[in-house]
Amino acid sequence: MHRGFANLESFLSRHGRFIISTHESPDGDGLGAEIGFRELLTLMGRESLILNSDPVPDKFQFIDPEHEIIVYGDSTVLPYPLEEYAVFVLDTNDFDNVGSIFAKLRDRVKEVFIIDHHEGGRDKLESNFIKVEASSTCEIIYSLFAYFGMTPSSKSAQAIYAGMLFDTGSFRYPKTTPETFRIAGHLVELGADPFKSYEHIYENNSLASFALRAMILSTMEVHHGGRLIAMKLTPDMIDRSGASFSEGELAINMPLTVHGVVASILVKQDSSGPVKVSLRTKGDYDVAEIAIANGGGGHKNAAGYKSGRPFEETFLRAIGDMDRFFRD
Repeated sequence: MHRGFANLESFLSRHGRFIISTHESPDGDGLGAEIGFRELLTLMGRESLILNSDPVPDKFQFIDPEHEIIVYGDSTVLPYPLEEYAVFVLDTNDFDNVGSIFAKLRDRVKEVFIIDHHEGGRDKLESNFIKVEASSTCEIIYSLFAYFGMTPSSKSAQAIYAGMLFDTGSFRYPKTTPETFRIAGHLVELGADPFKSYEHIYENNSLASFALRAMILSTMEVHHGGRLIAMKLTPDMIDRSGASFSEGELAINMPLTVHGVVASILVKQDSSGPVKVSLRTKGDYDVAEIAIANGGGGHKNAAGYKSGRPFEETFLRAIGDMDRFFRD
């Protein structure tokens, strides 16, 4: 039995009210995990609310049909003072990665518990629920329903399935296991709609996002004989295209559809945010090590980090960091 179950039970025994949050620029896995986990807490008789720094991207709106996710702002009024809450952080092993609300919560909430599946955060393994071999955080949330003898509603089944679909790249990434497919099958039995999930996530792009992807592709640099492609996403591109930053982030996966390409870099910056680096690879090229060395994290083949350096310097450094995979 994974030690995370006992850690979670201990955390629940110490607190009565909970805030659930996920990383900034939330994705399908973080959002699906939030919806499913809040339902689980409700079934257990616990008070909770979902509080995020950033809005739900349009393509993931279907995950939250009852609008449970609150986007924190200056006008947000909580039912109790922050000092009465403990926090669950889902789909990231760094509390400060929840975005702008971190500064609001950091010194006021009672305690923080992490539920995650990314590499890194080894110092947090003993007291949280971090299962790096899981395909997704949503897979962990499903396991919590089973552990506590609860069954997800059709709403939560849909949310958890969608999160698993997104974070496994449609059930094709290396952490996809037979157990992942067994869970997916049960979620479909409970009401998850595979076609609806795929259509919303992968066939729901705006015309502006196509323009933005064209701009990103125009920055493409090819290295190491076509095995590495590096690209840029700048605030100017977002302004000119009218697309959202989250729509541009998915461009990181496009180079890996090209024959012979085994690594992809996207250096990106939102209009008012820090410079970030996304790294993707195929095979045995471990980019999690690079991300962790730069203060980030992720998986073996999909990782990222925030950079404190200027954009162009970050771009050159990211390419240099990936050179280790192509030395003869």
